[in-house]
Amino acid sequence: MFDRYYDELAIGDRRSFSGITITETHVVNFAGVTGDHFGLHMDAEYAKTTPFKQRIAHGLLVLSCGAGLVPLLPGRVIAFIGMEEVRFLAPCFFGDTIHPVMEVLAKKDKAPGGVVTLKEEIINQRGETVISARINIWVASSPSAQAA
Repeated sequence: MFDRYYDELAIGDRRSFSGITITETHVVNFAGVTGDHFGLHMDAEYAKTTPFKQRIAHGLLVLSCGAGLVPLLPGRVIAFIGMEEVRFLAPCFFGDTIHPVMEVLAKKDKAPGGVVTLKEEIINQRGETVISARINIWVASSPSAQAA
């Protein structure tokens, strides 16, 4: 989505992006950066006692990895405005491959472009939605639209 300018996006535009396989290394590194060493993510023996029966990736890690898979070309995104209605719908296990899917829900002009509201879903290799959210991004207009 963010390889395009505000005036090049239309309500209903939908794109699927490439995936990444979540590994133990991702989880360990994320725990080190955030300090979140909760047993469900880090302790295999504890995780076996939970309904998941195995360790799962941090929800915010999966959300962050999904964001990193969306191409950002210079000059398109002005700012990330916010995220709403974030839902962690299914666990992401070590070895799961996730990819984001985005759909433009709304556009609101805001010079020098506008705010784009997107529905984002992060989908695993089984076709399950792991995370859903609504995000708002301030996107620049194309140079030709700014000149007009």
